[in-house]
Amino acid sequence: MSLTYINLLLAVTGLLQVVIAGKPQKVKISGPEEVIAGVDALYECSALCTGLCRYSWLVEGRTIDGSTFTLTADGENTVVSVTCMVSDEERKNFESKVISVTVINPISVRPSKDQPVLNQEPKVGHSFKLTCDGATPPVTIIWLKDFELITLNSRMSLSPDNTTLSFSHLEAKDSGEYRCKVLNGSAAVVSKGYWIYFGFVQVGLTGPRSAEVGFETEYTCSAECGVGCTVQWALRTGFPKGRFIADGPKIRWTPSELGQTQIFTCLALNPVAGKLGEVSVPVTVIEARPRPRPSNAISSRPSVAMVIGAALLMLISALA
Repeated sequence: MSLTYINLLLAVTGLLQVVIAGKPQKVKISGPEEVIAGVDALYECSALCTGLCRYSWLVEGRTIDGSTFTLTADGENTVVSVTCMVSDEERKNFESKVISVTVINPISVRPSKDQPVLNQEPKVGHSFKLTCDGATPPVTIIWLKDFELITLNSRMSLSPDNTTLSFSHLEAKDSGEYRCKVLNGSAAVVSKGYWIYFGFVQVGLTGPRSAEVGFETEYTCSAECGVGCTVQWALRTGFPKGRFIADGPKIRWTPSELGQTQIFTCLALNPVAGKLGEVSVPVTVIEARPRPRPSNAISSRPSVAMVIGAALLMLISALA
């Protein structure tokens, strides 16, 4: 046997040994990239192995054996990680493939449209309704708060089909994330959540950044806390010079001195959460712009006769 033939035989044998001992290759997952919560979706895993391929899946903490599996997302997560693990027949060599599946949830909790417009946003002391939107009868609906089953109290009630959760009036302790769980046979879908939250403070301030000397300018503070906000003004650059009136969320200022700069700060307190929000606006006093006088306007400057008349009236009053 020639030396060349022997070397070729050794090379082929070595290559065969490498292939036999190698990992599974070209692992592939076939299946949809998007699924609808509560609807079955089939996935299949394939790979190239030198012998028998062994497959298993890892999905949301569960392990499933086999080259195929059916995913029925419950809607709690918007993305589900799907992992296919492949090993050789002796389970000595492993390879895996991971994909992310987007979950479209058709069920959501939102404020009921069957309530006054002023009650569309949750506020302490006001009535409020939530509806399980997207659930099609006949199904079984249960309500969750912070992923725990809700226990109804005297302020809460459910509609006959459980699609609507009503509050006669909200309290601070009602804060939390609300979801409905829809059961249809063996499938269960947990809706997208809705937060009732009273711990926020949103403050806005409207009014110009310049005020003309001698003319009144108005500023308005608006605040939203989910509860009754306490609104007040802070004058951190001193009291404004001129005529100044503060009336709750509004202030009116008629500056008397040109060139001064005043900073108006609105403070809003959320008494439930103990949070304070603030917003400020710097205002510079500028010279008054010329304004056209109406053609029929009467001069505001008093005539000599009017001055003399007023003096005589004062003198008569003093002598009387």
